Amino acid sequence: TSSLQAVLVVEKALGDLWIQLPCIDQLGSCTYDDVCTMLDNLIPPGTPCPEPLQTYGIPCRCPFKAGSYSLPASNIDLPDVELPSWMTNGNYRVRATASNGGKELACVKVAFSLRSQ
Repeated sequence: TSSLQAVLVVEKALGDLWIQLPCIDQLGSCTYDDVCTMLDNLIPPGTPCPEPLQTYGIPCRCPFKAGSYSLPASNIDLPDVELPSWMTNGNYRVRATASNGGKELACVKVAFSLRSQ
């Protein structure tokens, strides 16, 4: 119910190497100080979580209930969003830690591929 900070480390595959992407215009390896407000802006309260999160019981807004959550390999169509050229088409992995008052509350690891149409 209080401020939740998230630290993201975003890496993109370049051949066999993983390169950490810098934080540019709030995209990439950034620190976000108020994740709950960001999520409320993306998915307004009262609206259901998007698929496949809803099907697998994965919450998409604060407060998050303690537990382990798992999402099987899934195809997710993203809305048409203007992304900088360095963020399109490729394989990515993201590590995110969420904390409050310096106490780590959650850790998330995600691997995904982006393909523009």
